Amino acid sequence: MNILIAEDDSSSRKLIRHFIEALPNYNVTGEAVNGEELIRQIVTGRPDVALVDIGMPLLNGMEAIKSCKELFPELQVIFITGNEDYALEAFDVSAIDYILKPIERNRLYAALDRAAQGLHKNNNNEAVSNKNLMIKQQNSIMFIPFDEIYFIERADRKSVIHTTHKKIEAKEALTALEKLLDTRFMASHRSYIINLEYLSRIEACGQMYIAYFNNYVETAKISKHKLGELQYYKSM
Repeated sequence: MNILIAEDDSSSRKLIRHFIEALPNYNVTGEAVNGEELIRQIVTGRPDVALVDIGMPLLNGMEAIKSCKELFPELQVIFITGNEDYALEAFDVSAIDYILKPIERNRLYAALDRAAQGLHKNNNNEAVSNKNLMIKQQNSIMFIPFDEIYFIERADRKSVIHTTHKKIEAKEALTALEKLLDTRFMASHRSYIINLEYLSRIEACGQMYIAYFNNYVETAKISKHKLGELQYYKSM
């Protein structure tokens, strides 16, 4: 897997390269020290993954990546930055992860692994299958199509399934339902599972985020520590 490092600090570039050189099947094929050079190298070199610092000269890394993703939507992006303020924008460009400095080796390796999985999925053009969620209702069993579910929330000791037609109460715990769902769903909060296919936008709200859905007025919650994971799932 070919990797481009976009970082204006030479010591950070050296550290990132050192981490990557310890991995088999990962190759650093280029380095950029500003946003304009980042764009130029992506256009000419077509790397699989770009490791991008945001605070770079001439053009910041976020704006450079926005331009690149329009041309190459399959590009896997991992932001490595000292600035927390761009996390929501990273979500908008489907970044794999948003790693804050100082760089942790294991966090970087985990992000690279997810990038490899994303590339594999894109190359094989895997389609999400149409499945049903089976829940028990008194003396009967109900089948709810996955593609009709906006999100599921925990309410008291029940789970409430928000669908395109109505709300459905289930006795099953949220953790039990999560095991029955496929990759279009993720646990965004200890009390919420969301369908990423319907997710339209997220907004910061105190120490967490609010998830909005297409054609649905009710919202779900996203924990702050889940934002990086959400970016990964949304990119798949």
